[in-house]
Amino acid sequence: MKVKKILFFLGIFLLGLNVIGLFKTMRNPALYEEEKIIKNRLGDVTIKYPDIKAMLVKKDGETDEQFAIRINKVVNDGFAHYWKEVGISKYNERVPIWENYMLYAASFIDPQDYRMYEFSSYKKNLERGVGLCSTHSIVVKGVLKDHGIDAALWDIAGHVVVRANVDRQNNKWIILDPDFGVVVPHDTAAIQANPELVRPAYQNMAALYYPEAVDPYTTDHVVEIYGKEGNHIYDVDNWFEYFSYWAIWILPLLLMLPYTLQLFRNNRK
Repeated sequence: MKVKKILFFLGIFLLGLNVIGLFKTMRNPALYEEEKIIKNRLGDVTIKYPDIKAMLVKKDGETDEQFAIRINKVVNDGFAHYWKEVGISKYNERVPIWENYMLYAASFIDPQDYRMYEFSSYKKNLERGVGLCSTHSIVVKGVLKDHGIDAALWDIAGHVVVRANVDRQNNKWIILDPDFGVVVPHDTAAIQANPELVRPAYQNMAALYYPEAVDPYTTDHVVEIYGKEGNHIYDVDNWFEYFSYWAIWILPLLLMLPYTLQLFRNNRK
């Protein structure tokens, strides 16, 4: 009976955490001023959350290509290029306990994969609002796929972009780089054969950074990494994340069940 009661109140506690999480957001408003501290990207975040969500919906008469190009820029303007050790708690890079206590616990059990955690869910990444190129690209890919546009993540020597089919009738694929807000109007095969094709799209790289930025990407560097070496599909699809968002509600109910049944039996007697 004592164990059942302990489990019951543990279940109540976990349910309480979940309810608190429904009314909290992982996006810390401090990220809108972070660029003034780290001096990396100029004008890093100009669109706030949740305002950005209304902008990620296709407009009447907008073609797939027009939509994809617009979304690429919206995500660039509404997402902070930030993924630092000091931001683990400040910007919820470790999933907070009130958001998902299973992913929070996983950060201590498997810190390599969960201490600074990039969501598979684009909506969770968007809410938190911080990340590097892969996180930006996960959001763009997710929005495009929600609108029926075929899209995939593509890793170019460590920098992640989105490959999208913006004209299914003519099988037209382009590269979207929401980390820099850049669009390359060519597909991967043509680019790998001639990386110089991306130079016009990335010609203004220097203008994106503060003068004191440390190791900024240059146009020449981007052209170099778009070559054949190191280019491959990038996949983010963590089954445990999806499972956990169901399990955090089911587990408390299971913990509460034995004591609840015991009380029911006692009342019947």
